[in-house]
Amino acid sequence: MRGNLFLLLIALVVMVLPCAVFAQVEEATPVDSATVAEGDSTVTDSTAVEVVEEVEVAPADTAAVDEAVEEEVEEEKGDLFSQFAQFFRQGGPAMWAILFFFGVGTVIFIERVIFLFGTASAKPEALMAKIASLVRKGSIEGAIAATSEEKSPLSKIIEAALRNYKGTERDIQNSVDEMALAELPRINSRIGYLGMLANVSTMVGLLGTIFGLIAAFAAVAAADPEQKGVLLANGISQAMNTTAFGLIAAIPMLVAHSILTAKADSLVDDIDRYSVMVMNMLAQARREA
Repeated sequence: MRGNLFLLLIALVVMVLPCAVFAQVEEATPVDSATVAEGDSTVTDSTAVEVVEEVEVAPADTAAVDEAVEEEVEEEKGDLFSQFAQFFRQGGPAMWAILFFFGVGTVIFIERVIFLFGTASAKPEALMAKIASLVRKGSIEGAIAATSEEKSPLSKIIEAALRNYKGTERDIQNSVDEMALAELPRINSRIGYLGMLANVSTMVGLLGTIFGLIAAFAAVAAADPEQKGVLLANGISQAMNTTAFGLIAAIPMLVAHSILTAKADSLVDDIDRYSVMVMNMLAQARREA
C-alpha cells in the first residue's frame, strides 16, 4: 500500500501544479481593455461594414451556426476557468494552504477506497462456506490454501487460526488475537486524517477571512477617499473567498470521512464475527475427530 500511496502523491502533484501554473498565467496576462479601446476606429468601422455585408450576402448555413455554437461553449468554458483563477487569486495565500490540504485529503480518500472497498473487502459468506466444507472433509491444508489466496485482513486472521489447528484452543485464540492486532490498524489507518484536514481547512479559511478584513480596514484607514471603496472591496473579496474555499474543501472531506469510517467499522464487525465462527468450527472439528 505504500507504493500505491506514493503513486497517489505523485498524482496530487500533477493535479495541483497545473492549477498553480494556470493561476500564475492568468495573473501575468490580464486583459488590457484600454489598449483595445485605443485601436484604430477606422479599421474597426470598416471591419464592421465588411461583417454586415458578409452577413447580408451569405446564405443560411447550418454548419456555420453549429460552429458558432461550439465556439460559444468553448468561450463559456474558458470564462469558467478564468473566473476560478480570479477567485483563487483574490483569496490570497490562504487559498494555497487550503488547496494543499484538499489535495492531501483527496489522495488519502482514493487510497483508502482502493484498500477498504477493494483489497480488504472480501466476501465473508462465500469464504466461510468454502472453509466449512473443507474443514468438514478434514482438509485443513486445503482450507489454508483457500484463505492464502485472499489478501483481506479477514482471510489472514482465519488463516492464522487454521495454521494452529493442532494446538489448544488457547493457542488458536492467541494466534487470532495476534493477527488481529496486526491487521485492524491497517483498516483504520489514515481515516482520521480526513476529519483533521477538514477542520484545518475550515480554520485556515476563517483565518484568511480575518487577515483579509484586517488588511481591508488598515488600507481604508490610510488610503485616499477615492480609493477607499476599491480597497475595501478587495479586502472583503479576499475574506469571503477564503471562507468559501475552506468550506468547499472541508465538506467533501467530512463526507468522505463518514463513508470510510462506516466501511471500516463494517469490516471490523465482520472480523469479530467470523473469527469467532472459525474458532468454534475448529473446536467442533477437533471434538469430532
